[in-house]
Amino acid sequence: QQLECAKECLPPCLDHEVEIIIPDALNYQVGQTVRSESKIVGNFKFKILVFPCGTHTTQGQQVSAFVEADTPAEFDPRWIFHGVKYQVAIVNWLDYRNSVYKVDTWTFSKDGIDRGWHDMVRTAHLSQESGWLGPNNTLCVRAQCYVRQADGININSDNYNTKRETGYIGLKNHGATCYMNGLLQTLFHVGEFRKIVFSIDCETEQEMEKEQDGSISKLPSSQTIDEEGKAPSLIQALQNVFFKLHSSDQAVDCKELMRSFGWDNTDAFTQHDAQELNRILCDRLEEQMKGTSMDGSIKKLFEGEMENYIQCMNVDYASKRNETFYDIQLNIRSERGNELRSIEESLEEFTAEETLDGDNLYEAEGHGKQAAKKGIRFLRFPPVLNLQLKRFHFDLEKMDMVKLNTRFEFQKRLDLSQFVPEAGSYVLYAVLVHSGDVNSGHYYAYIKPDRQAGWLKFDDDSVTPCSEYAAVDDNYAGSDLSIWNYFDRTPRELRGVQVPVRPRIHNAYILVYIREDLAGQILAPPDPRLTNPKMVDRCEREVRNVEQRLREKKEQQTKIKIKLVFERNLVKMSGFWDFAEIPHEQSFKMGRDQMVKDLAQEVETLAGVPRNNVALFYLQYRNNPRQVRFAFMPQASNFRQHIPNVNSPHFDLGDPHLMVLVVAAKEFDIHTLKPISATVQPDELARWKQKEEEETVILLVAKYFCPTTRKVVTLGCHYGQFSDPLHMMVTSGWLATRLKPYIESKEVAPVSEQDLGVTDVDAVAQQWMCWEEFNANDIQPRDVSKKIKEEHLVTGDVIVWQLAPAAGEPSSPEVDRSVEVEGEVAPIYPVQNVLDLAQHIANSADVIVTLHDYRQPLCVDGVVSNGHWGPPRPASAAPLTIAGGKDSKGSAQPPSPANAKEETPEAQALGLSPVQFTPAQEKEIKME
Repeated sequence: QQLECAKECLPPCLDHEVEIIIPDALNYQVGQTVRSESKIVGNFKFKILVFPCGTHTTQGQQVSAFVEADTPAEFDPRWIFHGVKYQVAIVNWLDYRNSVYKVDTWTFSKDGIDRGWHDMVRTAHLSQESGWLGPNNTLCVRAQCYVRQADGININSDNYNTKRETGYIGLKNHGATCYMNGLLQTLFHVGEFRKIVFSIDCETEQEMEKEQDGSISKLPSSQTIDEEGKAPSLIQALQNVFFKLHSSDQAVDCKELMRSFGWDNTDAFTQHDAQELNRILCDRLEEQMKGTSMDGSIKKLFEGEMENYIQCMNVDYASKRNETFYDIQLNIRSERGNELRSIEESLEEFTAEETLDGDNLYEAEGHGKQAAKKGIRFLRFPPVLNLQLKRFHFDLEKMDMVKLNTRFEFQKRLDLSQFVPEAGSYVLYAVLVHSGDVNSGHYYAYIKPDRQAGWLKFDDDSVTPCSEYAAVDDNYAGSDLSIWNYFDRTPRELRGVQVPVRPRIHNAYILVYIREDLAGQILAPPDPRLTNPKMVDRCEREVRNVEQRLREKKEQQTKIKIKLVFERNLVKMSGFWDFAEIPHEQSFKMGRDQMVKDLAQEVETLAGVPRNNVALFYLQYRNNPRQVRFAFMPQASNFRQHIPNVNSPHFDLGDPHLMVLVVAAKEFDIHTLKPISATVQPDELARWKQKEEEETVILLVAKYFCPTTRKVVTLGCHYGQFSDPLHMMVTSGWLATRLKPYIESKEVAPVSEQDLGVTDVDAVAQQWMCWEEFNANDIQPRDVSKKIKEEHLVTGDVIVWQLAPAAGEPSSPEVDRSVEVEGEVAPIYPVQNVLDLAQHIANSADVIVTLHDYRQPLCVDGVVSNGHWGPPRPASAAPLTIAGGKDSKGSAQPPSPANAKEETPEAQALGLSPVQFTPAQEKEIKME
């Protein structure tokens, strides 16, 4: 058996394998090399590089062997072969089953030109007795390579610039839009098509809105308008994309075009059919150009014509029907299950005649059943010919869609004269490739925009030069020999074994050919300025707008908008605390690293209040309890320290800003910010809290609740010492001063002078109540006789004052729910304090009651419960009485513009009744 597995019995090298026989292997020095002949797999050319006596790294103790790329000189120096799987084996001459083999994967490039192993076999074991050497001390080395894709260009370097290297730019992928990107690139580089798109005059804004209603409805549509505004018309969006591809030096965003389709973010991650999208684009362009000088230009470019015929064999009768096509769908596998190998074979199968005889005779008009020939013949091919290869096929055995990866060849020059005598020759212009399976994959395009230049690969946002092999031959599909370790099998076992192969899952899906004698004219790029100056002006204006938005976005990263709130703005607030409703007076931008004292200087200039007499506060999110309240803002700090986190409830992602409250010393009028007295020295609020000091001064936002009007008004900001008692806000007269304007404007009920002017501490506790507002559902009482610090109040807390209920009156009485208040449709429950108000608001509900005519039958969606009176009225019929009413004679009158409204299905159905019903009325009831 050992002789049976000698090296001579080893099968010959496979198509993806190379062998080198090195005679006198023991005569080599350390570091001395020998190379095999070159082998080409796909367009990857490689050799075996062997160090018979080892490399200097192994100090001559191991035989070293490598796979070395041997690329032609004409390759771009940045060439790269991704994911090449290779195997290197040292063959044992006596028994090849003892051979040493190793497998790995490597991306070959100029900087990584070889790959292998330093330690294949120890040099000390090289002898004929061990089998590592054969006759004449020959060493045998074999190597295989599996190349999954042709060469590419390494663009990972920061120096690579698509526009500079190729003159073209790519399109951004927004999820799964690669199929659209490939299609748009093939259309854009057809210069004649680009000229047609540029030449269209877009509609006015009003016409665009009408177009959106029926635009591209054949495609999935979830949303037409997104956060960026109204979707543009399809034509305008396509013009914008093409103009940017023409003039920009960065990858182009296609979101606007997708929005014009009516797509949202979900559709961006769904692959649609490229051919369907192509047809819809062309149809919409044709529709847009009707009645213009460019009418029919799309058809002249892409539309061909063929004839469906049935010709009787025994009588003079024929049936013919002509139809146009924008693309030809070619079978990869024939209807009989045979594999088709080329475009010619597929076109011949497409035009093959079928004989109708036997049980399948043709019913000829006037002649009865006749034997006939049925088929399709081409009448003319368009200047730009789209061929779709039907790689996606329904498998009847699997009862599922599958992708056909069988080999299908296509020529760079296609002669179609055998199908249409005057057709002439067509040259290959573009190859749209699908890589993957039926469930998932990726699209990219190979295009030759200039016949005198080479091929380019358009893969989303990257555009790279490529070889002709990569664009054409590598996309025929088929199967490639995989790496195979056959050294562990005997020759008898190898005879019946198939060499393992792997399907080439990247292959051509759409081919675009251009008529050879018109190629120069069709591909010539147009000058958009000469084609449509108005379009260029609009596109350039939109580009400037985009650049402006980018500058603003960049500015947001270095600056922050300051919304300035004065106390006079705060007192306009009513109801419970809502930070989102705080009104601001001024807004401007400042650097995020600027100091707060710079803002204080701005306030001094703006309001005329010296900066030493103002304190600044910013909205801050508290964790325990979870509240948004104002906190002190030291002038020695910078704004970056106070900008809210992104996850804070008061952070506005659409309008990032810092809400700053300006509080002037109490010696200034809150409305005019003028000194109240010229003799009193204002408080220096700038010394509120120095760095590292404990805060001793507190600011409270004070409100007042009126049980009579059930209204909560904001009195303003009160500052004082933590050691001050809470009642000081009343005894000092501050509350009376701030409440007086609301009493005069009758927003709250009058308060007696005795209550307002109280100065005795015990009297305050009896006449006034104070609550802390944690939130609209959590209101807690505070003891007015205690110090602020003892009540655990801190800067920014919100308190609510109110008059205490009269002696003997419960603060929250039990409500008799059987009592009804006259004039109300539902009982109203007493609210004695702010806690009652909070509970009342939390439990209140708005109920809408619809009152129908008791004679009117139930009618839902145009179906009447006691029968159907007939179809709804046509639009031309007279309006219903419900909409218009009757005149003095009882005749129906048309509705006035004020009360006219669109008829519902119910109104249309009830309008057919011979009985007139009283119109339904709606009433809103507030209930608890």
